[in-house]
Amino acid sequence: MEPRYNCERASQLLFLEPLKAGKKSGDYVLVEQADGYSGWADIRFLKELSRVEYENQLKSANAVISAFDAKLLDNKNSNVQPHFLYYGTRLRVTATIDGGLRIKHPLGKNAYIKRNRVRPIKKNAPVTGKKLVKEASKWLGVPYLWGGITPAGFDCSGFLKQIFGQFNIQLPRDTKDQILVGDKIDRQSIKTGDLLFFKRHVGMAITKKQMIHCSVGSAGVAIESIESGQPDYRQDLDRDFAEARRII
Repeated sequence: MEPRYNCERASQLLFLEPLKAGKKSGDYVLVEQADGYSGWADIRFLKELSRVEYENQLKSANAVISAFDAKLLDNKNSNVQPHFLYYGTRLRVTATIDGGLRIKHPLGKNAYIKRNRVRPIKKNAPVTGKKLVKEASKWLGVPYLWGGITPAGFDCSGFLKQIFGQFNIQLPRDTKDQILVGDKIDRQSIKTGDLLFFKRHVGMAITKKQMIHCSVGSAGVAIESIESGQPDYRQDLDRDFAEARRII
C-alpha cells in the first residue's frame, strides 16, 4: 500500500503478469493491473515492456497453472528462476516436448513445465456452478492471508478471483468491485456458483444454505452455512448478508 518494505499488502502479483507502470519512489514503482487495481511493486522483479508487448502479453495466454504450483525447468531439467509458478499464473505455451510444455519466458530462456500442472484456457467454454464449486473445494483448509491470491494463503476476494480465472472469467480484485459485476438476484433465487456479498466479505454459493469462502473467522477456506439450524452456521454472515450476484 506504500512504497516501502514491510508495509501492508494490498495484493500479490504473479509471474508473467502484464502491468502498467507509473511513478517511481525509491526502489518501488506504482503499477496497475489489467483490471485497474494498483499498488507498489519492487522494481527488481519487473521487466520493461513496450505497449505492443504489453498488449500481446494480455492476449497471448493459452494456459493457466491449475495445481498448487509448477516447477519451472530448462531443457536439462534444472530449475529456472523464479523456480516455480503459483496456481492461477497465466502463460503462453509454445510447444509440447516429451510430455512437457515449453513456455514463453520474458528473458528469452528455454523454460518448461510439466503438462499435468496446467489447464488450457478455452475461450467461451461453458462454465457451470458445479465446476466452480469443485475447483474451489480443492483448496479447503488453505489459510487466510490478507492480500493473498495463491494456495499458500488467500483472502476472500483473491480466492474467488483465482477460481473464476481458471475458467477464463476475470473478476475484479476487490470485494467492493466484484459486487458491481454480474446481475443482482434476491436471496431466494440463489444458485450454485452465485457470489454472495456481506459486510466487507464475499463467498460463493453451493446451495441457498451453504457457501464456500475464505475468511478469518473460518481460519481459511471452508464450507459454512448462512441459514440457522444448519451445520457450521455463521450467524455473523447471515446477519451481515448484503446481496447476491450471478456471474454465469
